[in-house]
Amino acid sequence: MAALLSACGFVDSDAPPTNKTKPTSVGPPTAMQDNPQLRENVESLRRELESIAGRDMYIVIDRHRNRLTVRSPDSVVVEATCATGSGKILLGAKRRQAWHFKTPRRVFSVQKKVKNPIWKKPVWAFVEKNEEAPVLPWMFNRLDGTTLGDFALELQDSYAIHGTLYPNLLGRSITHGCVRLDADDLTTAYRHAEIGTQVYVF
Repeated sequence: MAALLSACGFVDSDAPPTNKTKPTSVGPPTAMQDNPQLRENVESLRRELESIAGRDMYIVIDRHRNRLTVRSPDSVVVEATCATGSGKILLGAKRRQAWHFKTPRRVFSVQKKVKNPIWKKPVWAFVEKNEEAPVLPWMFNRLDGTTLGDFALELQDSYAIHGTLYPNLLGRSITHGCVRLDADDLTTAYRHAEIGTQVYVF
């Protein structure tokens, strides 16, 4: 569900190592080993993120790298390439009719999990194609049952995490505000997310 769009429409942290075996080779000290202050800062940031996220599963979206990560407090469930908002502005013919296609920096939460979602096209979808928008919101030509894929995680303000018809364009900032995933990654994200799952966008 692409964004409505006067404001339209998402701290990546590596999972801690699980291999506790000490390396047998001896080499130059790493930046972390060589700088106790840096090590302390990294640990402080890790603790802060864990305190914010709690013990539940959460989702992190990096708009700059177009990466979506589903995490538990101590592991990465999936790290996926996604697509996020283009940042473009579309102007309509009417006065004050403008839409900004961005994925905002914000903390969202999953409001609804939807199987086989149907996209009710907003006015901008018709303006973008130089078509006349239907008058009634429930008219048939507003309903699209294929664009969003098999699942959608609905967030606040008409943003969502959903599928894509163009998996070759993942990794780019090209959406109308929502976050797109390929079918396999979307299935995994959908399976692990719950109502209320936090979504951190930066």
